[in-house]
Amino acid sequence: MPILWWFALLSILASPPAAPRTPGPTVAVEDTLYTELPEELVTAPRVTLDEILDRVARGEARRDSMIRTQAFTAAVRVMHKPRGAAVPQLLEETVWRIYKRKPNQMRAVQLRKTEGELIRKQKKKKVSGEGETASSKKDDDDDVDVDFSPGMSEEIATFAFSPQSRRDFKYRIESREILGDHLIYRIGFEPRSPIDVYRPTGRVWIDTNEFVIVRQEVAFDRSPVPVLIKSLDKMIVERRRTGGTWVLARVVMRGELTVPMPKFGRLFEFAILYDDYLINQNLPDSVFTGRSAAK
Repeated sequence: MPILWWFALLSILASPPAAPRTPGPTVAVEDTLYTELPEELVTAPRVTLDEILDRVARGEARRDSMIRTQAFTAAVRVMHKPRGAAVPQLLEETVWRIYKRKPNQMRAVQLRKTEGELIRKQKKKKVSGEGETASSKKDDDDDVDVDFSPGMSEEIATFAFSPQSRRDFKYRIESREILGDHLIYRIGFEPRSPIDVYRPTGRVWIDTNEFVIVRQEVAFDRSPVPVLIKSLDKMIVERRRTGGTWVLARVVMRGELTVPMPKFGRLFEFAILYDDYLINQNLPDSVFTGRSAAK
């Protein structure tokens, strides 16, 4: 036996026994299945941007034409952030029940009104020991100014995509996404003219099952009323499907006043929350009698 083998044998015998292996996870190394498919040339044309805009106009018009009557609850809420406050506070919330019927009938009934601490303190100062003053009675009739249109269209969500607006805005396809069985187009828009600084920019999400706008985000590069409002943050408009129809779910906007108001502060938030829809239900004539409680 060669001498090198003796040295190898002695080194093995002199080595301490290996420590027993403790139980633990076992990692298996497996081959990865790899499949390559040949490229396939797709000859079907992709829908163009102009065709998408045309389909949205038709889809929104179809949606509006299918609604004969509509009833819903709208909660109009205004928040403010007084100087020194850590979180926004309620200024006022008014809840309305809105009834609409084609061709142009509409009635708004105020269900309740909640006033924040600022308004309650202001009214308390105006109430004399003998009763309310004339000015305080007038203030009781002052509500948040919101216009409810008798029409069935929701222009706050579709204003940039009506046929007459195509000449005022430029559009671009930002993305195409598949959510479940829905193909969603995200379309951006901006003013066509660079000097038209007061028109907003934004983007919408379009459900191609019906080609209606289901969400919109709007940004204002400049305030439309700079004397009163310094800036308006992103406005969000969301819709949801109710009774087979896409309807408004909420509108939210935040902003900053040019000059801070005493006790009110500078920052504010405006929101409308829509709920309790009844679509194409028989509304009796008595619903529309009497004076409307809102504009």
